[in-house]
Amino acid sequence: MAAFAQPVLGQLTGQLIVHDPSRIYEEDGRYFLYHTGNFVGSKYSDDLVHWQNGPTAFAAVPAWADAEVSGNDNNMWAPDLFKFGNEYRLYYSLSSFGSQDSVIGMATNSTLDFNNPNFGWVDQGLVIKSEQFAPYNTIDPAVFLDDATNRMWLTFGSYWNGIYITELDPATGKRISPTSPTLNIARNPGSPVNAIEAPYLTEHDGEYYLFVNWDACCQGSESTYNIRVGRSSSPTGPFRDRTGLAMTNGGGELFLGSEGAQIGPGHFSEFEADGVEYFSYHYYDGRQAGVPKLNIEELAWTVDGWPIPASDLGPGDFNGDGAVNGADLVLWNDFFGSQLAGAELLDWQRNYSLPSSAAASGAGVPEPPAWSLAMFVTSLGALRLSQCGPGGRPAAVA
Repeated sequence: MAAFAQPVLGQLTGQLIVHDPSRIYEEDGRYFLYHTGNFVGSKYSDDLVHWQNGPTAFAAVPAWADAEVSGNDNNMWAPDLFKFGNEYRLYYSLSSFGSQDSVIGMATNSTLDFNNPNFGWVDQGLVIKSEQFAPYNTIDPAVFLDDATNRMWLTFGSYWNGIYITELDPATGKRISPTSPTLNIARNPGSPVNAIEAPYLTEHDGEYYLFVNWDACCQGSESTYNIRVGRSSSPTGPFRDRTGLAMTNGGGELFLGSEGAQIGPGHFSEFEADGVEYFSYHYYDGRQAGVPKLNIEELAWTVDGWPIPASDLGPGDFNGDGAVNGADLVLWNDFFGSQLAGAELLDWQRNYSLPSSAAASGAGVPEPPAWSLAMFVTSLGALRLSQCGPGGRPAAVA
């Protein structure tokens, strides 16, 4: 895999105009994503920092989908890219604003390299559809394969009654049957129109996490989009936030909201590169009249098992003096009975107190298990990493 520079908030370059980016996949050292646009747009990068436009997935809207959804204006929404075995699957949605006449379709490809003579998306037809008076709206597909059970799930939904999940056949990528059950797993009842969409389901350490977007997209600098998350012991829920409130009752831990000129972040997805976890999303650039742009950040996890942007992690200031230095290492050694010397402080900082992307290559100071960190926090009361304030943001511990 190609080496690359660490993506830094707001410092991606190139052709960044993106709305609803798919998850990112690497093939032969190049990274690819798809996004909302006429016939589904694409981007590619050789280093995760500089992005260029790629070809559209389709030359025209598939005829069956065009017939199902009138007034689509060739605009295919919110694709999800998923690799199963040696096959890439591109899930896409077709609709029009404010309508439940919507479909989710799927296409397949053997490669993402558009210079490969075998490249070409082959449409496989309908996955699921909705129409007026249905409980849901079939847009914003996202696929999850549960490695523990080998069962595959599709999350989808926008407004109306919220986010739904239905099971797929891994062999085909489609529903097990046209009448496979659908289950409502998240709502935003605090919004008069139930403004919730863009689900993404994933697993971490045996727990399942559902990311969603609340509030309004597509209004440039006036957008109020924000990313929420809940977790469950089952991929079908119930998903709850830190307070225990179910996401079907309006629960949802704030993961990422507007920050400065980065307005209305949305459409979370995750991927891994060089052993580091990342998440991608779009935001509206307040410095450029609300143009939607791609961003990538490192994904981290608190010791009590909640996802958090790595940029939000506290610095490992165990004694609360505002600096990570030898004094913190002394506390560490005393608590764990370790013998790290001052010369090893840098490795210790890289492997514990800084995001994993900053880890020194081959460094030999492992991060201790989460239960040990939790004990350490309880005993010293000065670790910011695992203590979060309202909305999941880190907060100092008294």
